[in-house]
Amino acid sequence: MAPTRYVMLGAWRASAKRRPVAETTISFLGTSMLVIKLLAIVAAIAALVLGITKFNQHCAAKFGHAFFTRTAFYITAAALGLLAVGNMWRHSAIQSHGDALNGVVVMVLGALLACWLVYVNIRRIDAVYGIGGSVAQLGLFSVLAWVWLPLMVLALIGQFFLLMTAKPVYVVNR
Repeated sequence: MAPTRYVMLGAWRASAKRRPVAETTISFLGTSMLVIKLLAIVAAIAALVLGITKFNQHCAAKFGHAFFTRTAFYITAAALGLLAVGNMWRHSAIQSHGDALNGVVVMVLGALLACWLVYVNIRRIDAVYGIGGSVAQLGLFSVLAWVWLPLMVLALIGQFFLLMTAKPVYVVNR
């Protein structure tokens, strides 16, 4: 049995009582579990990327239509942006006792844009592959757009500041 260690609580007082404090041991169990969790997350992301790549290649070979393209990402980002802006507009109108219909209309435009993307996918491919691929496409691209849109805004602001501080360039050898 480990010896009991005593710590003086309120050492500034002469009448402070001595109370036993439990010894702490360093456990590597928490660290190894963290490593296992990180490895599981990396493996899940790798499996997701591999599965989506294989599915996209399969659909491109079988039907001649790929789900995960740059155009589809931009359409999904636009739909997500319209939904977010419409929701903020509606919420602001509700808070200020205004007309929330404008925000709802913008949200409906975003939903219609997403529905149009699903319709195009189903039209170019059969219903089972079209619906499944559209769900995966909208789910993945929505997550990526939430990360991409703020980064793009920051990049545009940075480019604006770089253009504002740039010195003019003169061609001398003409």
